[in-house]
Formats: sequence, structure tokens, C-alpha cells
Amino acid sequence: MTDGWSRFDGPAGTQMVDVAINAMTEWAATGSNANTGGYFAAADACDALLESTRSVVGEFLGADPAGICLGANMTTMTMSLTRAIARTLKPGDRIVGTRLDHEANVSPWRIACELSGAEHVLTPFDPQTGRLDMAALEKLVNDRTKWVAVTGASNLIGTMPDLKSVIEIAHKQGARVFVDAVALAPHKQINIRELGCDVLATSPYKWYGPHAGVMYIEPALLDSLPVAKVRPASDTGPRRFETGTPNFECIAATQAAARFLIEEDMQRLQAIERAVFAPLLEGLLETRGVRVWGPHDLEMRAPTVSFTLDSMSPDRVAQELAAKKIAVWSGDSYAVEVAAQLGLTDSGGVVRAGVVRYVDNDDVNNFLTAVRGLVSR
Repeated sequence: MTDGWSRFDGPAGTQMVDVAINAMTEWAATGSNANTGGYFAAADACDALLESTRSVVGEFLGADPAGICLGANMTTMTMSLTRAIARTLKPGDRIVGTRLDHEANVSPWRIACELSGAEHVLTPFDPQTGRLDMAALEKLVNDRTKWVAVTGASNLIGTMPDLKSVIEIAHKQGARVFVDAVALAPHKQINIRELGCDVLATSPYKWYGPHAGVMYIEPALLDSLPVAKVRPASDTGPRRFETGTPNFECIAATQAAARFLIEEDMQRLQAIERAVFAPLLEGLLETRGVRVWGPHDLEMRAPTVSFTLDSMSPDRVAQELAAKKIAVWSGDSYAVEVAAQLGLTDSGGVVRAGVVRYVDNDDVNNFLTAVRGLVSR
């Protein structure tokens, strides 16, 4: 970064890439802002923007564009989805989630179960390795299970569950699968057609785009869900799920960010991030007085690490690092269940640092030097 900061705060939101910024401002400056379904040029431009963005984001996620819904953010869109799903549930039904998940993939399902009388259960993970307990998941998913909600990557400790196996277990019992890919999409190529999940949600502001949300819903499911909508809204397709007037400038920026990552090549980006993250993780593991929570290796994980210092609270560490122009997060980062299972709720959670495309080796060296300086006090 050019402002002198080392930005390890990316897991909560990245800086926008220049092409996304330009797309947003150019859209706002062209006079094309209008609405959908009109008979004049600006309305046609709005329709075309929605169609082209669904196509580009569909390519980015390996998904049918007919299932790409555009909205405010992952949490808002998930709340809307589960409100509709709640109307399809009944007492005796089961929703299976995980304790690895961000609260945005826990509370919406809990609320849906409270409204419907269904049962909400969470799959534990191994506190030592940070890995999802697949045997426990398989026991929890039974013939009463209607949905399995799972993270693509833990936003706190980086763990990437084996999504194909989770989906296979769920579908074998006739359950559908919701994947929270917010912490996965910035770091790994996603192909929804190959995964076979029913719904997948992500947030463009985690992958160099604007503050917005994207949700893929399998098209037949999208048309059948009893979603809350106004009467004039479309009865089929993504527009039945997209309440109100679309945020066209953010949609233009979302398309540009997705196209940027397609052109960057996610496999190439993953290799670059891994090369920067490896010495960060190794350096923390080797530092006395530092405890790393979650996976201690590079396999099946996002380049996000959480740690604590024996001698200092997470908030204090974040404050000390900020004084040295190093941006990190402290607390539970809304991963309430993760912090609870690790036994860290009462002690203030963790310090979280993540690598994204603009973090480099100099940032890592700066970060490790600062952390070691805190430990040696």
C-alpha cells in the first residue's frame, strides 16, 4: 500500500481495485442511472448491466447466470433467504450448521428454526487442528435434515472444510446445501457446477469490489421459494429475490471486480498469496509467547491466521500494532461459535491477520518484527 500501512485487515474487507472504482464512477457519470423495464436508453442500459453482471459473476463462480442474485450484503441476503425457507419448514425438520461459521451463517438459520419449530444443530470442529468433525456431521445429517449450512472457509481461523464431502453427505439424505463463501471466494477458484451446492453466498467487498452481496440460488429453487416480495416484482428469476431498485453503481463495480479476478486467474493469485502467507504463519508458530489457533499448515486453509499473546490482550495487541501502522482485527470477528469452542470468549478472542493480493513480504517482515517486539516486553 502507498500510505505506509501494512494492511492485514483484508478478511473484514479489501481495498477496491482501480477498475472497480472506475466502473462505479463511470456508471454514475454516464447518465445511465434509471431503473429496469423502461422504453428509453437509460432503462435499457440498466437492464443490460444486470444481465452482463450476472454473466460475468456467473463465470467467476462457475455458475448458471440465471441463479445469480445481486443485493446489499451476504448477511441481508441470507436473512431474506432463510425467512423464505422458514415457511417451508415444520416441527421435526432439522437444519445442520457448523461451529466454524461466521454468525451470518448461524443466526439466520436459528431464527428460521425458531419461527418454524424446526431443530437447529451445529457440528463441532477439532479445537487442536481447527478441522471440521466430519464424522459428527455425518451423524447429525439424517433423513429429517432439510438444509446443511457450511462455511467455505472460516473467517477467523482460515479452515476450509471439504465442501464436496459435506455436499455429498447432505444430498445423500435429501438435504440441500448452503455455502457461505465470503472468506473463500477471495482466495480460491469456485466452481458451483462442480460442487453441486444449492445456494452459495459471497461478498464483493472481500474480493476487491464494492460493499455489496452476491448469492447464487439454483434456478428451480429460486423460482419455487416463497420469498418475501412486492406484488409487481417478477415471479421468476433473480429479480423476484432482489428487493427494490438495484444499486446499479455497485453492480457495475461488482462486475469489474469479478472480471479483474477472472483475468488475474484465481490459481495464480492463490499461489502468490500462499508464498506471502507461508512465512507469516511459520514466523508466528516459531515465536515464543505466541499461540496460533486453527490449522498450523498450509493445506485446505485461507491465508488468514488468528493468534494470541500470553502477555497481552488481543485488543491491546491490535492497538499496539496500529500505532506502528499495521492494521489487524481483534475479538471474535463475528465468529461467535468458533471463539466459544476455542474457549476464548471471555479472554477477548484473538488477533486476526490476513494476506490479500496487495500484502507483500515487506509487510510480513514488518508485522513479525512488531509482534516479536511486543512479546519481548
